[in-house]
Amino acid sequence: MMISTEHIQIAAYLGAGLCVGIGAITTGIGSGMIAGEGAYGIVKQPKANEQLFRTMLIGQAAAQTAGIFALVISMLLIYGIDMTIGGWFKASAYLSAGLAMGLGSIGPSLGAGYAGSQACKSVARMPKQGNAIMGNMLIGQALAQTSAIFALVVAFLLIYSVPNQPDGISTGHIIVKSLALIGAGLAIGLGTLGPGTGIGFVAGKATDSMGRFPAQKPTILRTMFLGAAVSESTAIYSLVVSFLLIFAL
Repeated sequence: MMISTEHIQIAAYLGAGLCVGIGAITTGIGSGMIAGEGAYGIVKQPKANEQLFRTMLIGQAAAQTAGIFALVISMLLIYGIDMTIGGWFKASAYLSAGLAMGLGSIGPSLGAGYAGSQACKSVARMPKQGNAIMGNMLIGQALAQTSAIFALVVAFLLIYSVPNQPDGISTGHIIVKSLALIGAGLAIGLGTLGPGTGIGFVAGKATDSMGRFPAQKPTILRTMFLGAAVSESTAIYSLVVSFLLIFAL
C-alpha cells in the first residue's frame, strides 16, 4: 500500500484538530459550571465574596488541565513530528493520538467542573469551612483528572514509540496494525469518559457534604477516596488494552 507525505500530514493535522476541538467542549462547560455557581454564591453570600472568587478561579484553573493536555498534543502533532517517514503506521498513530487525548478530555473536564461548582455552592453555604472545602475540591479535581493523564500517556506513546512501517510487509499486516493503533486511541479516549465524570460526581457530592456536615470530614474523605478508586478501575482496564494494542500486535 503506497502512502505519501501528504497522507501522513492529513492524518496528523486531522488528529490535531479533533484533539483540541473535542477537548475544548467539556473544558469550557466545566469552567462555566464553576463560574455559574460562583456568581450565584456571591449574590447569596456577599460577605464571602473574596473567598468565593478565589475558589472559583482556582477551581476553573484545575478544570482546564485536560484541555491544556489536548492543546499540547495538538501542537506536537502540528510542529513536533517528522511527517516525511513512517508509512501507514505513523499516520494511524498520529490520528489515534489526537483521538485519545481529545476524547480523553471529555470526562475528566466535566468531572472537575462539577466538583468545582459544588465547592462554590458549599462555600456560599458555609464560608467558615472555605479552606477545607477548597482543599477537598482540589483533591477531587486531581482524582478526576487522573484519567486525562492516562490519555496523555497513551497519546505520547502513539506519537513517539510506534516504529516506522517496515518495508515488504503484506497489505493485511498494514491494515491490522493501523486499525490496532486507532483502536488504542479510542479505547483510552472513550474509556476515560465514565471514570472522569464519575469521580467528579463523587468529589462534588463529597465537597457539598463537607459544607453541610463539617464534623464528618474524615468519613466523607474516606468515602470519597474509596468511591473514586472504584470508579477509576475501568480507566485502568482501558489503559491496559491500549498498551496491548500498541505493543502486542
